[in-house]
Amino acid sequence: MSSTTFSPAVPNRPRTLVIGSALATSGVLMFFGGLFALYFSRRADAMAWGTEWFPEGAIRLPPGGMNMATMALSAITMAWAVYSVINNDRIHSYLAMAITAVMGVAMLNQTVFYFNDIALPIDHSEATTFLFVIVGAHMAMVLVGVFWLGLLLLRALGGQDTSRNRDLVSAAALYWYAAVAVYMVIWLGIYIAK
Repeated sequence: MSSTTFSPAVPNRPRTLVIGSALATSGVLMFFGGLFALYFSRRADAMAWGTEWFPEGAIRLPPGGMNMATMALSAITMAWAVYSVINNDRIHSYLAMAITAVMGVAMLNQTVFYFNDIALPIDHSEATTFLFVIVGAHMAMVLVGVFWLGLLLLRALGGQDTSRNRDLVSAAALYWYAAVAVYMVIWLGIYIAK
């Protein structure tokens, strides 16, 4: 009689990390939804009264457009990271996460440079206060994403990230895509529509 050994099936883990990240990300999106509602409402009121919302020349398109291009490319590299982790391609997952984090840092750097360049104090007007609050909150969101990617990269370099643990990168990707979507609204609603 031959003895056959069966290895127990790997249990299907519930995706609690992705679900938790989705809930937290939806809370962040609701926060930004409230900020955008206030901003667009107050801007519509100011325009209806014929008052100037931003000083002439204060909001320029190139810095916001460059940040939008950077965030759009970072969404592609984040998708590359998820794809690489699913396919157990360690080198490409390291590279994709590092590039995504560097693009996040580049976006933060460009935004700080832009705020220093326009030289408007936060209390110059209601519009500038909204600008600093909305863009500053988004900068904090991107900084959390960069920190998260840095931790994932350290974990991956330690050899612990395999295709079986792809929920970690998928959760970070969900958050990062939300950051890109929020910036798209900032770019369209603030930088382009002024």
